[in-house]
Amino acid sequence: MLISRPDGFLVDNLSPMRRMMPYILPSRNESCVYFEQKLDLREALPYLHELNTRQGRSRADEVNLFHLILAAAARVFRERPELNRFVSGGKIYQRRHIELSFALKKERSDKGALTTTKLRFSGEDSVSDVADRTRSAVTQGRSNKPSQADHELAILTRLPGPLLRLILWLQRGLDAWNLLPSALIVPDPLYASLFFANLGSIGLDSAYHHLFEYGSVSFFAVLGRIAQLPFVIDTEGTIETRPGISIKYTFDERITDGFYCARSLDLLKDYIEHPVRLEAALTRTQDVAHSAQ
Repeated sequence: MLISRPDGFLVDNLSPMRRMMPYILPSRNESCVYFEQKLDLREALPYLHELNTRQGRSRADEVNLFHLILAAAARVFRERPELNRFVSGGKIYQRRHIELSFALKKERSDKGALTTTKLRFSGEDSVSDVADRTRSAVTQGRSNKPSQADHELAILTRLPGPLLRLILWLQRGLDAWNLLPSALIVPDPLYASLFFANLGSIGLDSAYHHLFEYGSVSFFAVLGRIAQLPFVIDTEGTIETRPGISIKYTFDERITDGFYCARSLDLLKDYIEHPVRLEAALTRTQDVAHSAQ
C-alpha cells in the first residue's frame, strides 16, 4: 500500500484504539452515528435580508441560508481539522483540502434529473464569496451541459452488469491501496469532506441519510425546510417558537471521537446563529489570533 494519496495523507499520531477502529468497524455504515441539530434562525434570517439589501443584490443573486451554512461548514472544517479525515484501506487519512459536495435537481419537478456538484473552499471565505461561487456552480449544474460525473456515469451504465461490477470492484481495490488516479478522485463529489442534501429547497423536512461505501465522504448532512420550531430560551425551561431549521447528520465515528465532533457541531451552530462573524473573509492575522486562543 502506498502511503500517499492525491486527496490526503496518513495520520500518524493516533491512539492504538483509534488505529484499530477501521478493523473493528470495517465499513462506514456500521460505523455511523446519527445526530440532529435544530438551529435558531431568529438572527440569521434578518441578517441575510439586511446583507442582501446593503449589497444591492437582486433575488436572483441573493445570499441565502444554504450559502450561510456552506460558509459556516467550511470555516469549521478549517478550525477543527480532525473532522476533515476519512478511512480508506483500514487507515485514517487527513484530507488535503476542504471540499463540500451537494446534490441539486436540474429542474423542480418529478422528472427533473439529479446531479451533484463539489466545491473546494479555504475556510477563509466570506459568506458573500461562498454565495457567488455556489451560485455559479448551481447555474452550471442546471445547464444542459453534463458534468464530468454525469458523462462518466452515462458511459459506465451502458456496460453489461457483470463488467460494471468488475470495474467498481477494481476501483475500490485501487482506492484502498492508494493507486486510484487523481483524475478519478478530484472531480468525484463522493470524495469530499461533507456531502449536503438540501431537502428544504424543495419544501421537505430533513431526514437521516446513509453514508456511501464508495468514495471517502465521512459526513452527510440533510437540511430541512425553514419552519416555526420550539426552542428552550432560558434555564427555567421556557419554550418559545422561533423560525428554525433541522439538520440531520450521519458521521463516521472512526475518524475522531464523539466529543470532538459534538464541539465542532456546536461551533457550526454558533456561526449560523450569529452569522455576522462570517461576513468578512478570514485574514491571516485573525487566523493566527484564533489559533492562539
